Amino acid sequence: MKKIYFSILFLFTVSIFSQSNNSNSSKYIIVKSTFDFLKQVDRYRTSSFAKFLFEKKGFKVYLDNEQLPEELYFNKCKAMFVNIKDDSNLFYTKTFIELLDCNDNLIHTSQIGKSKLKDYEKTYRQSIRNAFSTFKNLDSVYTSFSSVKITKSIKKESNLGIVAKPKETRQKIIKPSVNSSIIENINNSIYSSLTAQDTSSGYQLLNIKNEVIFIILKTGNQNRFIIKNKNGSLINKGSYWLAEYYEDQKLITEKIKINF
Repeated sequence: MKKIYFSILFLFTVSIFSQSNNSNSSKYIIVKSTFDFLKQVDRYRTSSFAKFLFEKKGFKVYLDNEQLPEELYFNKCKAMFVNIKDDSNLFYTKTFIELLDCNDNLIHTSQIGKSKLKDYEKTYRQSIRNAFSTFKNLDSVYTSFSSVKITKSIKKESNLGIVAKPKETRQKIIKPSVNSSIIENINNSIYSSLTAQDTSSGYQLLNIKNEVIFIILKTGNQNRFIIKNKNGSLINKGSYWLAEYYEDQKLITEKIKINF
């Protein structure tokens, strides 16, 4: 009787292990086709390049606007999602990579990758590659993600649909230290009523009194402008624009909202 019991237990264990291995044999990644800081599909081939980097590591990777395999189409929670964030300033193009689950919970993040190249496609590619190179043990990260996903699935079945929501864990992003003389000159005020008025080479930004606050010049990137006569730049950060320029040899940083 004991032999029969242990034989059944062994077969059951092998079956469960086999099913678990089969369910995790495909390591799926879905990359955003449009990143918030670029606002165009695969601008400068940033999404395609991120896809290429993860494919080199052995993942099955899709952009979120591509046709997905059937098992992924009906359950996108089998995949980790990739998003890229921009943290550029006047001197560097800086990006970092986020790995998220299907509910936008942060799983893991890279360190910041930097580049000083002037060509937009090349500088984003270099900064993304440098950020990607800071990932350690991506297979372990995915295995941990898969284990959490399987555990949640088992709990859901065993508790008849009652699932304890796991605590959201976010890894702290370590950013380079900033000189204190720069920090003290940061101005966090939001100009909510600056209005852009066309000029031959860009725009002039007016306040509610129609006073010219900035004159900005167009560049090859619609999300970046040069601030005329201030040795500075204006960069689109999604919900606001970030102006960085020098006054009296001190770097000034301002968050601005612009009505174009």
